[in-house]
Amino acid sequence: MLDKIRKVERIFNQLDKETKKFGKQSGLKCLTNCNLCCMKKGLEANVLEFLPLAYYLVKNNLHEAALDLIDTNPEHCINLAKIQVQGQTAGCSIYDHRGLICRLFGFSAVRDKNAKLAVYTCSHMKAEFSTEYKLTMERINTDLHIPIVSDFYYQIYYIDSQMANDYNPINVSIRKAIEKVAYYYYYACKPVRKPGKVEKPLIS
Repeated sequence: MLDKIRKVERIFNQLDKETKKFGKQSGLKCLTNCNLCCMKKGLEANVLEFLPLAYYLVKNNLHEAALDLIDTNPEHCINLAKIQVQGQTAGCSIYDHRGLICRLFGFSAVRDKNAKLAVYTCSHMKAEFSTEYKLTMERINTDLHIPIVSDFYYQIYYIDSQMANDYNPINVSIRKAIEKVAYYYYYACKPVRKPGKVEKPLIS
């Protein structure tokens, strides 16, 4: 389990370097204090991409609180830190441990039916940085390197194909990842405390 977590983290670290470089070269960036992508309902992710988050939560005895929060069936990802202004957020509360879907959006590319690359981003960024966006759309098909979504999903697929193919609403995948890591942490590592929340399966 720890080996898989470390492998996912290495892929994340490489992706972060590439997206940071792409952002600088393209001039594209998220709007100030914008978390609209995080607010989107119905987001799905796989279990594997949340193993690093689950490990962080279990190691720091935060997993039970996370599971309790998931049990309330929140509308958005449990890691979205809310602020006083209704409908807005302060951002991700565990940014360093966010999933692959979160790291890719805005600064990566997908291929269309003609194998042409297109920036995988939102309408707000396209509108705010319209000039940079148009130029970037041209350059990523000629001389500008951009991380490709499918490439990184293939990379984690080869770490554990079963967990990589286990797609669920984002909070369900976080729960499943916590259960797997907590089980491992209790039985294979020296526990901080017994993860009582996962003695019985939380998901049928």
